[in-house]
Amino acid sequence: MRFLSQAEGRRRMSCAGLRMSSLMCMALSLAATITSALPQSYHASPKDGWLNLTVIHTNDVHSRVDPANDFGVSCSSQDIATGHCYGGTARHKTVIERLRGSNKHSLLLDGGDEFQGTLFYTYYKGNVTAEVMNELGYDLGTIGNHEWDNGPENLGRYWPKLKFPIVCANVDLEKYPELEKWVKPYHIFEDLGIAVIGYITNTTGDISNAGPNIAFTDPIPAVQKYVDELEAKGIKRIFGLSHNGYGPDMELAANTHGIDLIVGGHSHSYLGDPANPLYEGPYPTVIKNLKGENTLIVQAFCWGRYIGHLDVVFNPEGTIVSWEGAPILVENSIPADDRLLDRIDGWRKEFEEWGQTVLGVATDAFDQNSCKQRECTMGNLVADAMLEHARTPIYATAAIEEDAEDKGSVRPWTDLAFINSGGIRSGLPAGNVTIEMIMTTSPFGNGLVQTQMTGEEILSMLEAVSAGRYKKSQKQVTSNIQVSGLRYMFDSSRPLEEPHLIKAEVQGYDKEWREIKKRKLYWVVTLDFLLTGGDNILERKEGRREIKLGLLDSVLMDYIENRGRISPYLDGRIRNVASGTDEEDEWTGNNAKRFKIPPVWPVAAPEHLKTKYPGGVEEMLRDYIRLREARSEHRVPMKPMFEDLESKQEVWA
Repeated sequence: MRFLSQAEGRRRMSCAGLRMSSLMCMALSLAATITSALPQSYHASPKDGWLNLTVIHTNDVHSRVDPANDFGVSCSSQDIATGHCYGGTARHKTVIERLRGSNKHSLLLDGGDEFQGTLFYTYYKGNVTAEVMNELGYDLGTIGNHEWDNGPENLGRYWPKLKFPIVCANVDLEKYPELEKWVKPYHIFEDLGIAVIGYITNTTGDISNAGPNIAFTDPIPAVQKYVDELEAKGIKRIFGLSHNGYGPDMELAANTHGIDLIVGGHSHSYLGDPANPLYEGPYPTVIKNLKGENTLIVQAFCWGRYIGHLDVVFNPEGTIVSWEGAPILVENSIPADDRLLDRIDGWRKEFEEWGQTVLGVATDAFDQNSCKQRECTMGNLVADAMLEHARTPIYATAAIEEDAEDKGSVRPWTDLAFINSGGIRSGLPAGNVTIEMIMTTSPFGNGLVQTQMTGEEILSMLEAVSAGRYKKSQKQVTSNIQVSGLRYMFDSSRPLEEPHLIKAEVQGYDKEWREIKKRKLYWVVTLDFLLTGGDNILERKEGRREIKLGLLDSVLMDYIENRGRISPYLDGRIRNVASGTDEEDEWTGNNAKRFKIPPVWPVAAPEHLKTKYPGGVEEMLRDYIRLREARSEHRVPMKPMFEDLESKQEVWA
């Protein structure tokens, strides 16, 4: 254990290098000052009020019982040879036991979404996960949104198998007494004088299959309520165990008091080394609470790639005065626990041959990481497979009008497909594509549904996805979408009250692109999850005409198997013009030559322009366009801003 006084210089450097907020840097400096007087030889002991504790934590493992590669799917021999094979619970066992052996006092905590995501979950419904977590000796866990994927009833079978408590303070299970008895708002570790309050994102009702009879409330007041209750009992050391996301956890820390440490999950955030491409923030992240005291926040990415490890020292007043730690990369060099590995091999044997069946070959890797932000190659693959499946019964001479009924094997022509990006759980590496990879990509058992939507509904959905929320209801959209048979352009930089959607077109049976008409009815294919309000992408509507098709995983397998070879591609079906980069393409209808607008002023730009337009050239041009449009209404001619804008930019560059 090294105290902060020894690491103060390094942390100050990280503040400068990472451009942290002054508030965060002040928090780190204050903690360093507090601990500088502590003798290094002091051994913290609960008997005299001091406590030296090792916190070990995981989150969002998603049933990766076996090691997984960069895409979250089973490792190939090449992955293993090149060192791109991580995690696996047999290796976790080795890491956890080593950490436990280094300190008399430790806690192993999990931030939710432990099961769901692989063949094991598909067949065992969490049974393997329960056995593994019991074997690893977890002390406590909270609930993730994906624990609800197969409905509340499945949790009634899963939770009784666990040998450790489950905590969640902001879920109302009153209508499910058979579940309510397994979940408490907090748990007290009497021997350590520590209480841990669990909580989950209050969007869970919209992004899971928990159903209408389970409510998820705002975690901030719920957590504060139980902090006050615990402090009234004399508990000074209080943790949060969260499946709420990194950003919302920082918000909660800043708007509560009494929480010493939050062990998080849900956002798959890597906190730690700034040089790591996955980096989202420091480990731990330090936030000042309502009383100006430190709350530490940690999280450990996902898929079991890292084991979180933080050593903390509490003083007799119950304050964390020193900490040291970092997430541990669970890589090839870490030996697997032989006994647990034998058990895992036994569980897998029955399904391994089927899971390794090759469906086809990917000529290059399909990316899933960018699906939450933009059009992605994995999203195009999945959405194209959905649309082709929905259109399969339609023959070249049998196009069906929009109002046609479903007759036998001939269904109405499907205009477009869309899926929430959160429903695509992993990408695909180059090479053989197996059944197990597809089950990992689509693990939820979601069904495809063909239904009707008006053009107005589609445009409203696209506007809400582009803006991040519905304007009237202010309901937040919690996932991006991936599409097929549809293309649209939007500007995410516009203020919420302004329209974000610029243009949306659908491809007809004749392959021509036409703008979506508000009053026209369109047949679409999407997930049953979205039609019930999942991710708030669609506003719920009773009485939709619906035709159930097949399961998404089966549809994707058939699509790949029929093709044999698949190649990733992007075709501009989703365009965000907020960046100011050249977005010229055929479907915009604008063939004029365009140029790239720098996001900030070039160094040699006139100072008066930099002062007037701090947003750079783009802000200046927008102001010019507004003035031009305003004057054109009154027929006042306006001199062009520059004779030759491109040459002007060359001078500034």
